[in-house]
Amino acid sequence: MPFDALIASPEPKTLAQALDERRIVPIGWASLAAHKQAQLECHHPSFWQRHEAWLPIALVGSVGCMAASGGLTHQIETATSLLSWSPTLIWLGCFALLIVFGVFRVHAGAYWQERIVPVEELDRLGVPQEIAAAARTLHGDLPESELILGELIHQEVIIDPYLILACNTEMACLGIWDDTGTIARADFKTPPAPWRSYP
Repeated sequence: MPFDALIASPEPKTLAQALDERRIVPIGWASLAAHKQAQLECHHPSFWQRHEAWLPIALVGSVGCMAASGGLTHQIETATSLLSWSPTLIWLGCFALLIVFGVFRVHAGAYWQERIVPVEELDRLGVPQEIAAAARTLHGDLPESELILGELIHQEVIIDPYLILACNTEMACLGIWDDTGTIARADFKTPPAPWRSYP
């Protein structure tokens, strides 16, 4: 039919088009990857996690030492007194103190976790205003898009989150921040100077 072109729905806008129309330049993927790697290196695994294979050997060895010291003391002293059990009690007390003060707490270091968040939750999640404003604007232009919040989890504490807008197969990083403020955010292009003719 000749009028089908007038009735056909327009092509959906792409993320690249929306970024260009709003004159927003997202954070480069290389910058985000470098930031993520630097944070993982800062929050590396603990000493015990790096030497996890030796920890059971040390614990079994300590139990063996405890048994040997208790057996030798008990064999030398025939009378059962507190003095005969003092090395064992001291050894157990030291071991208990090490456990109480968390020396044997094993954590695997930091890891990145991403999750989809609704646009209405940006303020509650602590997203800085300038990053949240860009996210709301682009999400309004692209209602089918999703916001992805990336968080560095280190000992159950969230540090250095970032925000990505995903639309179909396209993605754009809109910002990285921490407790002190914005680390990086999408920039706005300055519009070109209007052409003027001089008399």
